[in-house]
Amino acid sequence: MAKIQKTRRRKIFEVIEMGLSGSRAASLFDGFMVGLIILNVAAVSLETVPEISDHYHHLLTAFEIFSVIIFSIEYFFRIWVCVEYRSNSYKKGNMGFRLHFMASPLMLIDFLAIAPSILYALGIDLRLLRIFRLLRLFKLMRYSPALASLGSVLYSERRALLATLIIMLGLSSFAAAIMYYLERHIQPEAFGTIPDALWWALATLTTVGYGDIVPITWAGRIFGGVVMIFGVCMYALPIGIIASGFANEIHQRDFVIRWGLVANVPLFNGLDANLIRVIAKYLRSRVEEKNSLIAVKGHQADKMYLIVSGEVARKDGAGKIILKEGGFFGAKSLMEKSHYSASYMAVSKCHFFVLDAREFHHLLDENPALRERIEQAYSNIPHTDYGQACDPEDFLSE
Repeated sequence: MAKIQKTRRRKIFEVIEMGLSGSRAASLFDGFMVGLIILNVAAVSLETVPEISDHYHHLLTAFEIFSVIIFSIEYFFRIWVCVEYRSNSYKKGNMGFRLHFMASPLMLIDFLAIAPSILYALGIDLRLLRIFRLLRLFKLMRYSPALASLGSVLYSERRALLATLIIMLGLSSFAAAIMYYLERHIQPEAFGTIPDALWWALATLTTVGYGDIVPITWAGRIFGGVVMIFGVCMYALPIGIIASGFANEIHQRDFVIRWGLVANVPLFNGLDANLIRVIAKYLRSRVEEKNSLIAVKGHQADKMYLIVSGEVARKDGAGKIILKEGGFFGAKSLMEKSHYSASYMAVSKCHFFVLDAREFHHLLDENPALRERIEQAYSNIPHTDYGQACDPEDFLSE
């Protein structure tokens, strides 16, 4: 029973958390949730239009109830399946990990997205809190890795961005002070005080240029031109910081998810964390549909496959063997630089980590511990090319 529950949890995890490419269920789920979030934001806005609110009040209320139910189910499912992220080295158990997961930023956004409506349903009429339903827009960060990465970049680069903000505020104050002395006698209503001149400085340095306040003296215009040039240069600085951080964060996010999954693969379980980090760097994620041919006997071995989920049939002249989650194949052929000794076909939909031959040999040359681990895994199953996840009960006749 526990095994069946774990299998179901894993399947739900792959749909709502991993969003595996090639998974129709995951794509449909992501598309449905993104559409529902956008419709919710539109509904919150339309509720403020009296004509629409009066005529379609019951429809909007029904849609709100439906949305809260869906978001609540999604929220509790995420709490249930989050333990699939948990590494074996985490000592506090599933409950401790779930509590930690609930305090994560995205889970807090999920909670705040449904909490105002639940409070309102309980009779707590806090109209202002209902505006927080607009936080559902931030749930898109979960379904768009790019948006989530952008939020992480802003946080990780906060010190550099704060420094540029201070520089720009200082430059704005300096520009306002100079323009105050240059234009105050000619335009006292626009530049009569430094705070008045600060509006012009901000509009000019940000290159917005409203044009409601402009210098008219020759000295003011020359200084205004200098401020425009400085504005273009200074406001390019935070854009550069965010752009470089954004590119790094996208790769880092994919790597972190991969590291957690790699650490739970039996072949790598117990290896040094730094070595797992190096291995995860080279692995590529791949999804194969049921009955897909993965590798063909006699073809030159060019990849090693690690089974993250699903089942794979290994077929040769001796019969058929089923490889399950945690198994691997192709490593022995790669080590011997030979051909695949059997054919491999997906019995069910499978998620693999794939390691190309070049990276495989590079890792083994640089990390003797990995070579020893793979050789040890094959020591009890000689003359074959599959991993230790094979069970004698899985032998089937050809």
